[in-house]
Amino acid sequence: MKFALIERECREAQPGLLGKCRVCGDAMIAKCGVHRVWHWSHRGTRTCDAWWEPETTWHRGWKSQFPPECQEIIQWSKAGEKHIADVKTDRGVVVEFQHSFLPREEREAREMFYRNMVWVVDGLRRVQDRSRFFELLAKASIVKAKPLTFSLPLKKCALLRDWIDSSKPVFFDFGDNREPGDPLLFPASVLWRLEPRSPIGEAHLSPVLKTSFLDKYRKGLALKGIDYRMELRTAYAALLQQAAQYRRLTYFGQYMPKMRRTRRPF
Repeated sequence: MKFALIERECREAQPGLLGKCRVCGDAMIAKCGVHRVWHWSHRGTRTCDAWWEPETTWHRGWKSQFPPECQEIIQWSKAGEKHIADVKTDRGVVVEFQHSFLPREEREAREMFYRNMVWVVDGLRRVQDRSRFFELLAKASIVKAKPLTFSLPLKKCALLRDWIDSSKPVFFDFGDNREPGDPLLFPASVLWRLEPRSPIGEAHLSPVLKTSFLDKYRKGLALKGIDYRMELRTAYAALLQQAAQYRRLTYFGQYMPKMRRTRRPF
C-alpha cells in the first residue's frame, strides 16, 4: 500500500516508520528497498484485502496522477465486504490499474463490487503483447473515422481476448515510447480504449490522448477521441499511406475524399 496511518495522519512509506493499516488497523512496516517502490506492508505475509497485489512502478506512476485524497479509497458493500480502490475520483468513479493477469471470475467480481469504474491495463506486462497489438494494428480495418476506431481480430491477440468480455471501459497502456514499425505516430502519448459490445470475433479500439483521459477522470471533462481534424499531421499522413497500402479501409477511403473538399486547413 502507498499510505498508512501514523497518529491518524495518512503517510507514505519512509525508512524506519511504523504505521497502522487504514483498513484493518493492524501494524504495518515501511518497506523501502532498492528493487521495488517504497510501500507499506502488513507484518508477515498477511493482507486484509483479497484483491491486493504487489504494487509496481507503473501502478505508482498512474496513481500519482491523481490527488492523494483520491488514492487507495476503502469501499464497502451493503453486506460488509470491503476493498481498497486504487483511485476513486471526486465524482465517484473508481479507476483500477491492472498489471498482473486477472482471472475472469475476479474481474467480474470487481466490476460488480465497484460498479461505476474503469480499467487501465498495463500492455507491457507480457513481452509479446505490445508487438502483437501493433502488428495487427498495421493491417486493421478502420470502422469509424470520428472518433478514429480500428477493428482487430480477437483470435490473434491474447491481451484483447483477456479483456473483451469486460462490462466496463478498458484502456490499454503501451507506454510512452515509440517503437520501430509502429503504424501510427502520434505526437503525444495515447491509451487504446476497448469499445464495449464489439462484434463477435473482433475488438474495436480507439486511440485516446492520455491528457484527455486524465482531464475526464480528474476534472470531469468529456473524453475526446482522435479524428483527422486534430493537429496530428503525422498520424493523418500515416492513415493515408496505410489506406493506399492495404486497400482495406473502404469506408475511410470513401469518407476522406469527401471531407477533403470541405475541411479547413490545419
